Amino acid sequence: MNKGDLVNSVANRSGMTRKQAEQAVTAVFDSIADALASGDRVAG
Repeated sequence: MNKGDLVNSVANRSGMTRKQAEQAVTAVFDSIADALASGDRVAG
């Protein structure tokens, strides 16, 4: 699954528009990247 696939899945499951889902997915990825860059652990 790539980012576009994930965006489509989030949009379909949540009722968000594709643009809203893309913003949400990007925000999550940015938050994870920031945490990792700060030396924090990311768990699922």
